[in-house]
Amino acid sequence: MFVSATEIQNNFGKYLKLCRVDNIIITKNGKNRAVLVHYTRSSEDDEAGEPSQVYGTSPKKSPAAKSASRSATYVTYKQFQDFVEASENRYELIDGMVYLQASPGFTHQKVVMSINDEFRAYFNVHERCDAFAAPLDIELIRQPVRLKRDTDEDDINIVQPDIVVLCDYQDDIDEKDRYRGIPTIVVEVLSPSTTSMDRIRKLSLYMESGIGEYWIVDPGGKKIMVYAFKDFDLKVEETFTPGSRAESYMFPGLGFDVGSLW
Repeated sequence: MFVSATEIQNNFGKYLKLCRVDNIIITKNGKNRAVLVHYTRSSEDDEAGEPSQVYGTSPKKSPAAKSASRSATYVTYKQFQDFVEASENRYELIDGMVYLQASPGFTHQKVVMSINDEFRAYFNVHERCDAFAAPLDIELIRQPVRLKRDTDEDDINIVQPDIVVLCDYQDDIDEKDRYRGIPTIVVEVLSPSTTSMDRIRKLSLYMESGIGEYWIVDPGGKKIMVYAFKDFDLKVEETFTPGSRAESYMFPGLGFDVGSLW
């Protein structure tokens, strides 16, 4: 992302955090002058590696908790929005941490298109809902957090699932043409760089955000895992392999032969 020297001087701390996920190119008088990059320490010197996984509900971190976590860099909702607007890359914000969306491979995109076509064909005769492929920002708040305290914009997570099924969504589009509702079904197609994220962090986020069903599609293992949620908890989990038909629990008849994807 490109940032002026004046902006860097006025908000150096913010960009020191954001350079963990994107190089900051510093400009002056319209010319590129320098690059601010993240320095990864050696294992002998307090290594700064991938943030540790969060299992289950992740309330907003207090300042004390933030300072105690040396390997994680938390950003506010506003910082994330400013950062995304200044960058051409795609990012997700989950539990206060920013993740770069890598460019998908050919197989990934082919599988996404095939599933989206199947979903759209089904919902052509079910007018309440429709399927949409990425990129589409989805804002989610972990609902169990609301039971512990009041939430604010810094509790918002922003994700871009590969496919979302939206139902009765006309009233969920705001004046800026942004979707502000909760998807009924979310589909993520695994890539080598997203396997851990999709199977652990996003699974708990989707479960706790009011989403009804989550499909994880694994091209490498040639299988589909379908999770059904109720009351922010996992109720049904099933794995479908070639020779079987992946089926939705929420929509009778929505499904397809797993082998046809490969």
